[in-house]
This record gives sequence, C-alpha cells and structure tokens, in this order.
Amino acid sequence: MDQCRWFAARHKSQQGTWALLNLEHQGFVTHWPTFPERIVRRNKVISVRRPIFPGYIFILFSLSDRKYVSINSTAGIVHLLPIRTERPVPLPVGFVEKLRDQQLTAPALTNHIAVFARDEVVRVLSGPFLAKVGRVVQSAPKSTRIALEALGRETIIALSTKALARV
Repeated sequence: MDQCRWFAARHKSQQGTWALLNLEHQGFVTHWPTFPERIVRRNKVISVRRPIFPGYIFILFSLSDRKYVSINSTAGIVHLLPIRTERPVPLPVGFVEKLRDQQLTAPALTNHIAVFARDEVVRVLSGPFLAKVGRVVQSAPKSTRIALEALGRETIIALSTKALARV
C-alpha cells in the first residue's frame, strides 16, 4: 500500500466552498489555501478570503485506495488533474505542507499580488520609467496608477503592479 499524497482537483466556478464541504463529507482531507484581502463593498471596508490558486483544491489520498475515483463525481468538482491520464498525478512532496505551514497572510504573495496604499512611495522596476520614484494614486492587483515627475511636470501613468516596489 502506498502512502497518502496531495493531488489537485479543479472545482466549478464559484463552488470552491461547496466542493470542500462535499469532499470532507466523504472523508477526504482537503486544503484550499487562501489569503485575506480587504475590499470595499457598499462603502464599507470588509475582509474576505481569496484563493491563492483560483479554481483548484488540494486533496490528500492514496492511489491504492480506490475511494478516490468518487472525487470526479463529487458535487462542485470538475475533475482531478491531469485529465488526460488514467490516474491522477500527485503534487511534489512537501508542496502543500509548505503552504499550510506558512499561514499565508499575503507577504509570500506580495511580489505577485501587490496592491499599494494611496500616496505610498514606489520605485519603477522596468520599462521606460525604470528607477523613477512616484506616489501611488490608485492600485489594483494588475495595474497601478502613479504620479511621477516626467517631462518637467507631475504626470499620472498606469503601470503593471508587478513592475513596482515599495521604497
């Protein structure tokens, strides 16, 4: 009998929580890594949990226990990964364990999902404004607008959030 390993499964859009509940009801150990994010809804700032890997859930099971075949027919689940093989392929050893141990509060993700505060000072890391320093006007995970000195006056430009770093 082989050991239990972590596998990835794709869940249906907006049904991650439902898929988790159904898998846990069947006795599977699951992990759905999320991070907290503050958003504004109806003029109120609230905290929500966002998945690190949208659309995917991690499930712990052994391939020798044929119980795993029920995962593909679980409500909320699309299929185990990869889909073009007879049996699912386990994730690298230690991958999910590291995610679980980190208790992600987004610092591990800030390089990829950075959102800057208004008026925060940032440095441009690439492109025609390389090494210029500016002030954040508006920031989102994909694009950030900054005000910087260009052409003899303050100019507001939009850049990829990944191309900026805090000063």
